[in-house]
Parts: sequence; structure tokens; C-alpha cells
Amino acid sequence: MSIGFVLTYMMEGFPNFAHTSHAAIGAIISFILTRFFLFNPYHTFPLSAVIGGIMGVILYLSIVKPIRRQGKDQEIRLTFVFLIIAWMFPSLVAIFNYWTRYYANVPAWGFALNWYDYEIYGVSGISWFSTLTCLASIIGFPYFLSKTKLGLSLRATAENEELAAVLGINTNRAHITSWFIAGALTALVGSMYTVHGYVDVSGLDGMIIQVMSGVVLGGLNIYGAIIGPILVYISQIVIKNLLYQIFGLTFDMWEPLIPIVFLLIVLNIFPEGVMGRRRKRQA
Repeated sequence: MSIGFVLTYMMEGFPNFAHTSHAAIGAIISFILTRFFLFNPYHTFPLSAVIGGIMGVILYLSIVKPIRRQGKDQEIRLTFVFLIIAWMFPSLVAIFNYWTRYYANVPAWGFALNWYDYEIYGVSGISWFSTLTCLASIIGFPYFLSKTKLGLSLRATAENEELAAVLGINTNRAHITSWFIAGALTALVGSMYTVHGYVDVSGLDGMIIQVMSGVVLGGLNIYGAIIGPILVYISQIVIKNLLYQIFGLTFDMWEPLIPIVFLLIVLNIFPEGVMGRRRKRQA
């Protein structure tokens, strides 16, 4: 999810506050195929990713590209538009959930498929799958950006779109590809969360703070999107366990503040993030 967030930021220059809301698409697809059509939830992951990617492309073509054509203050307008989308998305998901409960006779509040999971050597299948998926992303995505023609076109477009166009790179295809990848990765996360535990009607909106904390800490670049979230996650575990020992269960209400406080402290030491912040080169 962090890789998708950074990829969008690199290509478009604005923070997509609706990025984690997009995960609800994957959760809905997996839920429908599993509960209505009796699919194994693991078999729904590829289709969820594809549909999530297509929805990302639709957002780009219908919202981002028209606003980008207007030129002036486009980043500010795009930020506000996607903030509004983030506010609207939970309501749309709640409408769908209401339909499943009262008209499709599928009694559920949110999307949970964890009872379909299994264990391998005492560890849940989704733990194995999600870990392998993360490792594949960590290894494969930097390779994709640095070793493949399409990946290099994305990097060139992110660095200097005008120069990339002069060099013959199809920058429109690069933008479309980046939105497809970001949408697919986020929808895949939503699908996996339905098996991991539970996705409520608000989707995974609560994760936007963790995602933004991780990518800003990492330096708003692809490698930082890998390192930063890992540091935030580890810090949450260590600090949470320490504060639980001091304050007990009353600390629960303060737990969401951990990534923010950790971010503020570390950015005083690493103002540009631990991996350095990406800056676009001007033509």
C-alpha cells in the first residue's frame, strides 16, 4: 500500500488521501465472489487486483488527467478532490453493505472471510501469503523500475515529464500504468485483509496515517516506501509494549498517536527522511 501511495505521489505530485479507501474495492470483490459464488477467497485475489487497477485508471482518466490539463494549482485541487473522495467512499461501501444484509440475505456488517482460512505448520495461510507478497514487492518493484523498459519510462516521467516526452516516452501510458499498479496493490491489500481479519464499512481509512507516516519517514521515494513503513511498524510494536507496561490497558486510546509521534521525533533527526526525499528536476 505504501509503494502505491509513493508511486502516485512521484507521478502526480500530490498526496492521494483516498488511497487507503481504494482497498475497499478489493474487499468487496473478494466478499462477493466468496459469499455469493462460493469461490475460495485466495482465488479472488488476482481478480480483485485487476479490478482495483482498472478503477485506479478510471480515477486518473476521469479526474486527474482533466485537472492536470488546467495547469495552475493542479496539485492543490487534486488534493482536495481526493480528500472528498476519501470522505465519500465509506458511505458508498456502507450502502453496498446494507444491500447485502437486507436484500441479498447475506448477514454481515463489513467484510470478513477469516473463517475460510487454513493453517500451515500452525501459522495461518494468509500470514504466509501476505509475507511472501510483501517480499515479492520489496524485491520485484525496485527491479521493475530500474531494469525494465516500462519501469524506466515511469521513472523518467516522474523525474521530468517534458524531457521524457521529448525523448519519445509515452508519458500518458506511464501515468496510466502507475495508477493501475497503485490501484491493484491497494485492492490486493483489501482482499487480504478480509481473510486476515475484518474490513468494516469504513474500509481501511484508518491506515492512511500509518501509510503516510511510513512514506514520509522513508523520504517519499520507492526505496523509502519499503524502509519507512517497516520502521514505523517496528516502532509501534516496541513503543506499544513499553507503554502498556507503564500505563496498562488505558493506553489503548492513545495507540493511534504512536506513528505520528514517532514521525515527528525522527523527522527532527532526518528532515528529508531516512532514504532522502525525491525532487523533480526542472527542464
